[in-house]
Amino acid sequence: MVFYRTSRGNTVLLLAAVLITLGLVVALHSEAALLYAGIGLFLFYYTLKLLLGAQVRALDKLEISRVFSKRTGEGKPVEVVLTFVNRTFLRLTVEIVDNYPKFFRLVSGTNVAVLNIPAKGYAELRYEIKPTSIGANKFGPLRTITRDIAGLFFYERSIEIPTNMIEVTPAQVEVSRGALSTVVLSTYGGSLTSRRKGEGMEFDDLKEYEQGDPYKRIEWLSTARTGRLMVRQLRAETQLNIMVLLDSTQTMAYGEAGQTKLDYSARSVASLLGYLGRRGDFIGITVMKGANDFEIVPLGRGETQITRIMHILGNISPSASTGANFNEAVKRALVLGRVKGRTLFFVITDLDSEADLSALKQLLVMHHEVIVISPFTPLFESHGLEGLDKAIYSISASHQWATREKLVSEAARLGVPVLDVGPKDIFPKLVMQVEEMRSKGGS
Repeated sequence: MVFYRTSRGNTVLLLAAVLITLGLVVALHSEAALLYAGIGLFLFYYTLKLLLGAQVRALDKLEISRVFSKRTGEGKPVEVVLTFVNRTFLRLTVEIVDNYPKFFRLVSGTNVAVLNIPAKGYAELRYEIKPTSIGANKFGPLRTITRDIAGLFFYERSIEIPTNMIEVTPAQVEVSRGALSTVVLSTYGGSLTSRRKGEGMEFDDLKEYEQGDPYKRIEWLSTARTGRLMVRQLRAETQLNIMVLLDSTQTMAYGEAGQTKLDYSARSVASLLGYLGRRGDFIGITVMKGANDFEIVPLGRGETQITRIMHILGNISPSASTGANFNEAVKRALVLGRVKGRTLFFVITDLDSEADLSALKQLLVMHHEVIVISPFTPLFESHGLEGLDKAIYSISASHQWATREKLVSEAARLGVPVLDVGPKDIFPKLVMQVEEMRSKGGS
């Protein structure tokens, strides 16, 4: 147990020493008043230290808990409640500093306070914080400071509270079907739905009645106009298999907090998840952390699948590795991802690190579709930089550009298209590629 003296404590101790010294000198010739004053001051100093020691022992028995929502979405405030239960007979006055996660900001209340905790009682501290970035975030230790009544000493302690992780899931973006149709039609000149005829919800064409056609599909107006019995033909809804290979190595974390390539990529995957979930498609994800470290959610659909992938995205964080291992990622995605049938593989990577893309050729040979979605560096990182930071960034970007060009050329040689995307168009481009595959007949 180490106590720290304040400047006031140093002054009192020095004054006591001076009085005792002068008292000893003067006591030889006159009264010992100075000596008694010095001894009294020293005893006061020592007594306060003993009392502070008793408070610290009571503080060690303090029961502290931190209550908050373990999962939240981007932009949603989180209320944090700190509870202090004092089961001793001493009243405690404690200075509290709660270190909330660094990528959160304080919205209301305060995380710094002086609490008076009554004997055999409890106290609470409440405040609200809001996330500025996605992924797993950690609360720091709770810092407590206890002082004596005269302010001569203080005792400081950092307390690690076991429940200290909060998961921030990326926000989803909605796409207007009408707006999407316009973009896709102008780009590909085709329909968003399957070319296959069959059971479905959307009208496709009229045909003459054949034996076995349901009576409920008879189109009476066309029948009266043509003189032949006509029935409606509907488009069959096409289910797709989508596997996302997401690079989470350190180069994907370049940029401002909450505005990095990894942040936007995770948001686009979350948005795509919601979009495909409503269409009944199958989706899975393989998060590449470099070397042989991967997180995989096999292909699936439904609310359980959405929850599993959102949990992965909510805990995502940039790894220390500098390059994704595509060979191992493809092997594991095929086996552990339960890939069956024709599948569209989205490979989301910035192509800023040396990598072997030859494994993507294997997917093409297996008749899968492969598209590299590459966050275009200047569109993601330079928009918030100024002055020296922008100059340093430009030097770094020019150095990485040679690597990127090499990998883009290699992808072209393998027959794998690379789409450069920015923060605003990454999700629409994902959806356009999905709907182009759907128009070709899907899985």
